[in-house]
Parts: sequence; C-alpha cells; structure tokens
Amino acid sequence: MKTNVKLVIFDWAGTLVDFGCRAPLGAFLEAFDAARLPLSDEIARRPMGAHKRDHVREILHYPEIAARVRSELRREPDESLVTEIYDLFSVRLPALLPKHATPIPGAVETLGWLRENGVFIGSTTGYIRSMMDLLEPAARAAGINPEALICADEVPQSRPAPWACFRLAEKFGVYPMSRCVKVGDTPADMAEGINAGMIAVGISETGNEVGLGPEELAALSPAERALRRNEAEQRLRGAGASDVLTSVSELPAWLMSRK
Repeated sequence: MKTNVKLVIFDWAGTLVDFGCRAPLGAFLEAFDAARLPLSDEIARRPMGAHKRDHVREILHYPEIAARVRSELRREPDESLVTEIYDLFSVRLPALLPKHATPIPGAVETLGWLRENGVFIGSTTGYIRSMMDLLEPAARAAGINPEALICADEVPQSRPAPWACFRLAEKFGVYPMSRCVKVGDTPADMAEGINAGMIAVGISETGNEVGLGPEELAALSPAERALRRNEAEQRLRGAGASDVLTSVSELPAWLMSRK
C-alpha cells in the first residue's frame, strides 16, 4: 500500500536512537557543572533540538540563569561564556554518543516500511557533523540508515530555521512541501517542520519531552506514564505538531490513516 507522503525527515536522538535523549542531556549537565553553574534536568532539556551552541546560549539567557551568572560567577552571560560552556559540552559528548546509538524499538522496521512504500528518508539534527561522525556509524551498523543527513553546522541557520528541510526536499526532488513530514521529539523539531511548510509529527514517550530511558519509563505507574505523555504532547502540539505519536514505531499506521 502506498502513502501520499513522499519524504519523511527524521530527527535522531530521542526519535530514531537514544531513547529518552540521554546523551546530550548528560553532556550539558556535565558542562554546566564544570562551569560552576549546575542545572536541573528540566532546564537543561528545555532548548533541546537546537544547534548545541544555540542551546547553551538560550539557557544562559533565561532570566533565572542570567541572574545566577551575575551573582555566582560575577560575570555576564555573554558570548565568551557561551563559547566556554559549549567547548566543555563538546569535549564531553564524544564519549557518550556511541553509548546511545541503540535504535529505538520499531525504528528500523519503520525505515524499512518507508523504503518499501517509495518514501524518501532524510534526517536533520542539532548535532554538528563532527558529533554525527561518532554517532552515525554505530547507528547505521544497527540499521538506522537514512538516505541523507544535514547537520546543524551545514546550513546558514539551524532549527527552527527551515533550510535543512528545504535542502533535503531539493535533493530528493519532492514538492510541494506539504508532501513532506518532519518527525521529531522536541519543539525545535516541530518549528523546523512548520517553518518549512511541512506536516510536523511529534514523538512523546521515547523523546526529550518525557525524558526517561526505557527502564525508567516502564517503572512508572500507568497514571504517571499517561501524565508524562500528555504533558509532552501538549508541549509538542503547542509548537505546531499536527499529531503526536508515542514512538516512531507508530508512523506507518499514521501515514496510512492519512490516505
């Protein structure tokens, strides 16, 4: 059976691999700790999906964090501090990336289904190319093999700008953009897709907005799990998602329901 969608553009961490989006979270927490500015998980996750330098910058400009920088570090939350913390993040992330390359359950099967149904598979990421050079080989060996990848440092502006999505649509010769779907687990992913004129589909349980590994998620009571999922769905819909799935494994059924 065919779908009218001709191109699906996936995010990576929290969507195809790295259940719970743990690798970038760990590196951000370690980096801010090293800068003597420890963060909660909730604050560290808030800008997830953006270029990682932009992620650092956004955190430093939260009023409560900027106030801490001035009172605790006796300096300004300026670009020099952005660079320092981004560099701390960049040296910590490589050790974490290969450990979090395991495909999310159902992701490999979903990519296979898309190929069988003539749908092109692209991908974008908030990681820069040198970071993806560490993650991508391990993920591809496990069956996560999009046909193209655009990294955050390969476009003039990363998410929420649409340039990476436009470049992928051009590569595969797909238009109008309404025949393309962006799938991701963060508000930044949704904004990227919406700004490109695409359908945006959010991922809740396996991604950043729930933010739990598979064992932690399974340990929740049904009521707590539903609450976490519903809160994630509200944030993703608020960012423009037309629909929210619990996992990428549900994408084939969702695509077929749109016929």
